[in-house]
Amino acid sequence: MKQSILALAGLTLAACSNEPSLLDRHVTAMGGEAALESVNAIRLELDITEPTFNVRGVYQAERPDSMRVDIYVGENRVFSEGLDDGAGWQMFADGSIEATSPEGTLALLRGLHGNLYGAHEYAALGHTITEGEPAEIDGVVYPTLDFLMSDGFEERLYLDPETFLPVRDRSEYALHPDVNPDQEFHETRRSEFTMIEGVMFPMLQETVDLRTGEVVQTVRIVSVEINPEFEPGVFAMPSEE
Repeated sequence: MKQSILALAGLTLAACSNEPSLLDRHVTAMGGEAALESVNAIRLELDITEPTFNVRGVYQAERPDSMRVDIYVGENRVFSEGLDDGAGWQMFADGSIEATSPEGTLALLRGLHGNLYGAHEYAALGHTITEGEPAEIDGVVYPTLDFLMSDGFEERLYLDPETFLPVRDRSEYALHPDVNPDQEFHETRRSEFTMIEGVMFPMLQETVDLRTGEVVQTVRIVSVEINPEFEPGVFAMPSEE
């Protein structure tokens, strides 16, 4: 899974005028501080397509650092991974359990931050984001935010110049670090933004390998549930089946 299915960015910028900062505009576009901070937990049903397969995913996460995603082919669970209070684990189709690699654990945590926290909350998580230079792609000039995450991961977010929604991001990473650790330069393109309970969600995300032009992953959000009640122990590392 990509680190991040909704990508809610963050930054710290000094106010230098009475005009809203890029942070202010972005946070407002995503629903505003109060709405974003009200998302304490989330459950997403996902349709995930990669070049060699199509699967269904159920992503569940809860502040501050617990999540799991279960992958199904038909009705059969074929893979799961999660964070148990920040400790990464993965469970295979046969029920065997392993800890995720350090990079795999960090990727899950970055994704959780992207899915549950608003832009204005990122500084408190130890991340630093600065306003980048405007960038032109396919004839559109995008305002940009440059991320430096607390673990050293770097990413550039491209905001729609009219809506300030996060329509593209670019970064170098392994799509599935515990399967293939090779890093590639990816762009994720987000569209079909929909407001659900006051928060914007990109219902379609396409990730492209910018070196080859190949679409390596398409994720469609099928359903969104905000602040669901979870079964006790849902995020705990499973025992061997």
